[in-house]
Amino acid sequence: MHVGVYGSGYLATVVSACLADFGVPVTCVDEDAIRIASMAQGTVPYFEKNLQDMVRRNLRAGRLVFSTELQSLIRQKQIIYLVPDGHEYLEDVAVRIARLCVEPMVFVISTPVPVGTAARLEARMKETSQHVTVVSHPLFLTDGCAVEDFNWPDRILLGTSKGDPVSLLKTLYRP
Repeated sequence: MHVGVYGSGYLATVVSACLADFGVPVTCVDEDAIRIASMAQGTVPYFEKNLQDMVRRNLRAGRLVFSTELQSLIRQKQIIYLVPDGHEYLEDVAVRIARLCVEPMVFVISTPVPVGTAARLEARMKETSQHVTVVSHPLFLTDGCAVEDFNWPDRILLGTSKGDPVSLLKTLYRP
């Protein structure tokens, strides 16, 4: 299973590094070329215990790739995490990505968003592409302990109208 992550902010970097540490190939995409180039060299601009070491380890192992190319986000991916820095442009980004999708895809919204965003996005996806299912997946992470919180969560919440994406995410999180 391959995973894509849209975003290169604090939360997206934690998600990308932790998923790659599970042994899953992850492609992290953002339009901020300077930040992506820096992170592709193993320099993480956020202070988070163990995060920089985790990013460097997974870069060396080839499980974590950083790119500015939106097309690379969907190649051989079943799941795309949408984790931009803010929720303001989330729907527009999701629609741009959905237009590129030819295979069935699961979009996982992990960035904090207002109530109803996933339902509104799912309605827009039906207009754009029948291949996309939206899952709302809020993360409960504490600054300074985000890696530990992601790897050993108190709970995992998944909200969607279909059961298949939940099974797929359970398989992903099994480690």
